[in-house]
Amino acid sequence: MPEATFVVHLDDFQGFLVKQRYPSTLTLNEKVLNLIFYEQQKENKENLSLAEIEGLRIAIFSSPQYPKWMVCTVLGAEEEFDLVTEGLAGSGRLILALMNEDADAVNLEEIVKAGSILEKTSEEQKLAEIFLTPSSALLLERMQAEGVEKAAKLSIWLKNQVQDEVDLREAMAPLMNSGVVKVEMIGKTAEMVFLVKDIFGYRAPPVESIKKASHTLPAIANQYNEYVTSFFSPPPPNKGYNPTLPFTDPNSPILEDREKISRLLADSLNYMVLDALRTEPLTAGEVALKTALPESIVKKVLWSLEASKVAVHFEDEDIWALLTNPRIESFLPEYVLPMIKKKVSEKEITPQIARRHLELLMQSCGEPT
Repeated sequence: MPEATFVVHLDDFQGFLVKQRYPSTLTLNEKVLNLIFYEQQKENKENLSLAEIEGLRIAIFSSPQYPKWMVCTVLGAEEEFDLVTEGLAGSGRLILALMNEDADAVNLEEIVKAGSILEKTSEEQKLAEIFLTPSSALLLERMQAEGVEKAAKLSIWLKNQVQDEVDLREAMAPLMNSGVVKVEMIGKTAEMVFLVKDIFGYRAPPVESIKKASHTLPAIANQYNEYVTSFFSPPPPNKGYNPTLPFTDPNSPILEDREKISRLLADSLNYMVLDALRTEPLTAGEVALKTALPESIVKKVLWSLEASKVAVHFEDEDIWALLTNPRIESFLPEYVLPMIKKKVSEKEITPQIARRHLELLMQSCGEPT
């Protein structure tokens, strides 16, 4: 276990503040804090680095998601940095996410002793991030219409859409990080953007959770099934949530709801609690044990999910369950095949570009969704 862990925040008015420390006897001076901050400013991405400062070996974690915050760990003399990087990064992610949500609820000693961590962004969360950046969502719609496009042409199109200077690479990053598009140089001058996956965001019925409740929680099983049925298929004249309706149907809830779903999935703490409930109903305490999150944070997240019609609370039993199961899934965009053929016949793209697009689509088939 590390010798010490502390959380530093750079306040614009008060300078460096040590917001949490474990053990409480740890002392730090301004010079150490300045050197820690300087070390971490070298990267503008999630980063874990090792620095030797004032005789201490300090692992420093930071993330652009939480600017001016750092989680620092003093390593013991025998600890090998390379062997503990994954755990330190996971711990840093969790601590900063919790500090951002409710700093007063963070028990640093408990987190360090338990070895609690927050995993890297899941594939589903990466897909959700596409819809959180307006320019990225616009680019996805364009690629759904074009299939393959020159990067330069795409950049001009995006600029015209937003009426402002936009860094195409930055706007494209969520699409590239999630594997929805591939950007490659074909030949010496043609930088091409290929759509290799498409995505669909919707609320699914929590089938697995309902099935588990029917076997293990008969006290709530019937009422639970009624709640879910009422949401998805209420009696006429009410209209339920039907993800099979096409986007063009005025009664389709998908486009209206997609951003809300994306925000829920992209938030790490929401995602941990949501994912814990996907398989079975649980009490808040059981969710806390399953996620290694403080129960006070779990309850705040559950109340938020209830307000978004994602979770439902059975008060008599004090059990929480999913009312809806938000999902964002990827699928092979077979509809681009006629587009590719048409673009080759009209000499809009070369046979070489078409072959490469087909290769990328075949590679995408074998990747997990």
